[in-house]
Amino acid sequence: MAEPNLMERIALDVLRRRIDRAEPNIHKWSDSELAAIQRIERRTKAVAALAGAISGALLGAVEIWLGPGVVQVTDSTRWREQLPYWSLFISLAVAVSGAEILYLYWFVLRAVARISSIAGLSLSAREIEQLIARGLSRAALELPNPRQPIHGIDPYARVPRWKLAAYSILYRLKVGATSFVLRVVLRRMLSRATLRFFIPLVAIPVFALWNGLIARWIMREVRVRVAGPLALDDLGRRIAKARSDLSHDARRLVVEAVGEAIIRGEDAHPNYAVLLMRLFDELEISPEPVRVDWDSSRAALKDLDPKAQDVLLVSLTVAAILNSRLKKAQRELLEEAHRLCGRPFRPQALRDLRRKLIDGQGLSEEHLAAVGSLTRP
Repeated sequence: MAEPNLMERIALDVLRRRIDRAEPNIHKWSDSELAAIQRIERRTKAVAALAGAISGALLGAVEIWLGPGVVQVTDSTRWREQLPYWSLFISLAVAVSGAEILYLYWFVLRAVARISSIAGLSLSAREIEQLIARGLSRAALELPNPRQPIHGIDPYARVPRWKLAAYSILYRLKVGATSFVLRVVLRRMLSRATLRFFIPLVAIPVFALWNGLIARWIMREVRVRVAGPLALDDLGRRIAKARSDLSHDARRLVVEAVGEAIIRGEDAHPNYAVLLMRLFDELEISPEPVRVDWDSSRAALKDLDPKAQDVLLVSLTVAAILNSRLKKAQRELLEEAHRLCGRPFRPQALRDLRRKLIDGQGLSEEHLAAVGSLTRP
């Protein structure tokens, strides 16, 4: 794994200072704990929206101040003559936006720390907990997942280059929308002088909505990353009970099938790295690069005994619900694997299981059986 950048190191330091727990206390969330987490999420979204509204109001005030009384900027004004206006406006916009971003990073990191503490996480120096800590810090900072292989598995191996480029552009648009672009577009759309008066005011609701949406995305991703360790603990205990009944080939097949699910997820999600680490530990196999060949795995899957099929299907199910969102390709993989094992597969039950997971309820026998991943209730 690449070394954390400066922003990550600062974020990790903040999280570790606020989650000062030597040993994890991962547990199912009680109703009161879930309610507390939901309150933190709502407060974070509200504060982000308020910060956006204040930022928009300040930038609107700056634009009014830089109005005709200071510099004349009309459609007929040449760009060279507009440079003083835009230079001053952009400088002030960067200052306002920079202060807003720093405040939101600080507030969101505190929220992530509180949620993680309620969930019983520990961010010690152990390898798995370091992966969890880095995943949380990147979610709080709204940083994309690094595009690097996970134990030899490249999640982007089958993603077309144009799609990767589109993801990159859309991400930059999401985090880099600026008042400059907004105002240029609005000036062209609202050409009448009477309508231009409202341009500075438009930024207030727009910035509030934009910040609220980004905070919602962040909190949703944080919830997935905070709830993941409980599901992985449940998976680890299930594998430990069945380990003695699994041959070496069956153990490798489980890891290789999960590798296929990771590739179909098209994302180097930190939960995947933690999942593979747990599989290596619980299956007692060396953490060497994983060979992914679904054609071979498909043929071998039919010959597994029911206990080995249980472990494989549950591991695949966990891989599908640990990502930021349920992927169609992963659902298709699960459906095929269940069919090969002679099991029913129920997509709605899978969605219900994911909702339970992100509500901190882990993996229950009842819900796994409902999906079709277990032979017994």
